Amino acid sequence: MPEKTLEVAVEKRDRATNVISRRSLLKGAAAVATAPVLAACVGQQNTGAGGGTSASPAAASATIGARPKLSGELKILQWSHFVPDFDTYLDGWAKKWGDTNGVKVSIDRIPQADLPARFAAEVGAKSGHDLVAHFANGLPALFKDSLVDITDITDRAANKYGGWIPAGEAIGKVGGKWYGYPDFVVPFLSSWRTDVWKSPAVGFTKDHLETWDDLLSFSPKLKAAGNPVGTAVSQTSDAEHTWRSLMWSNGAYEFSKDGKTVTIDSPETRTVLNFAKSLYANMENSVLSWADVDNNTYLQSGKGAWIYNPISAYRTIEAQNKDLAAKINVDLPLKGTKDQIASIQFTVYGIWNFSKNIDAARWFLIDYSDDWEAQFTASKGYNNPFLKAHQKKPMPVLGSDTKLSHLQDVANYVQPVGYPGPSSQAAYDALNNHHVTDMFSNYITGKKSIDDTIADAKKRLQDSLSKFPV
Repeated sequence: MPEKTLEVAVEKRDRATNVISRRSLLKGAAAVATAPVLAACVGQQNTGAGGGTSASPAAASATIGARPKLSGELKILQWSHFVPDFDTYLDGWAKKWGDTNGVKVSIDRIPQADLPARFAAEVGAKSGHDLVAHFANGLPALFKDSLVDITDITDRAANKYGGWIPAGEAIGKVGGKWYGYPDFVVPFLSSWRTDVWKSPAVGFTKDHLETWDDLLSFSPKLKAAGNPVGTAVSQTSDAEHTWRSLMWSNGAYEFSKDGKTVTIDSPETRTVLNFAKSLYANMENSVLSWADVDNNTYLQSGKGAWIYNPISAYRTIEAQNKDLAAKINVDLPLKGTKDQIASIQFTVYGIWNFSKNIDAARWFLIDYSDDWEAQFTASKGYNNPFLKAHQKKPMPVLGSDTKLSHLQDVANYVQPVGYPGPSSQAAYDALNNHHVTDMFSNYITGKKSIDDTIADAKKRLQDSLSKFPV
């Protein structure tokens, strides 16, 4: 799909779908109008949730070297955000930054699913954009040899904002150096219909949906009530992270802690596969072919009683159907028998080492890193922070919302692909080739026995590890 280029004014984007989805979330909302102006570029101060103020160019240069005279063009490639208001905010920020620094900034956006192939093409040609942002995929792990070492930039952010959470380090660092700037984390959360769950026919009495066991225990009653739970069992990003969340929370893992050994053949894997088969029996068969948008539309339709999804699904409903939104709670990642972990999507920035304007890319990223509070506000709480000080309560957006304030703790429960080992190239190869989702679908549909299912997954994971040794 051709990208859309944005400069002084941004053309209205065509979205991949017209149904309710993360891609069509909250158009025309007011956050962009109220978000702070680009502090580093226009001399104002933006007090962040993590303490301290956004640095002026002079303050930044005290720790990272003098800002050179910038010029030329800065080309940025990223995905179309699932909260369009964030893209609108960033376009305005980039325009102000460019005007202040004498740089013509253009942002090209394509669907997130098209990014891996586009990045590979640019690396092959050693030509294209300067600054790139990957979604839910390991830019540093996959493209380290084509990226600039930005350790000084990430160290500056860590020193200023309290350090990185472990997931940020796992995503941004390769071999002890930072080749990616972890921008924001996208956790998977439980969105559930309180009116259905707490109806006499179902009888759930808790204020929060906390465990995978509760989900399974009440799923037959929810199906009988005409409101089944739903989550994708297909080759989609959402499914990849949902089923890894179930695995890790119950002690089942693809790889060992050092990332060098395949560990999928375990009693814990058998337990979670049987759990998933029982849960699937109380879902609709359509989940086998769901795309990422379908869990959103399922909850929005009024039929679904539960989905596992980032907060964007709830925000869509909140904007377009307030009566339904009032009946939906959004809770932290579900607890298993061993842990409480959500596999995460995320955005990570990198600078190509064949860029024609590395200086501009570096300083754009430096100044961008000081603008988190406004970005979080524009994203309606979607862009969760990797930096610890940004988690200081009350956080913007979430801290003032009694219904969602508990989500301020979500960073305590997130891990990237590869957990408990490194977020390695082998781990991303397994993700992109759907080893985990195929394992679950093979077993719950009866296509393979549990032994054959695990043997197949083990072989495929070993193939990934053989291609990309850790």
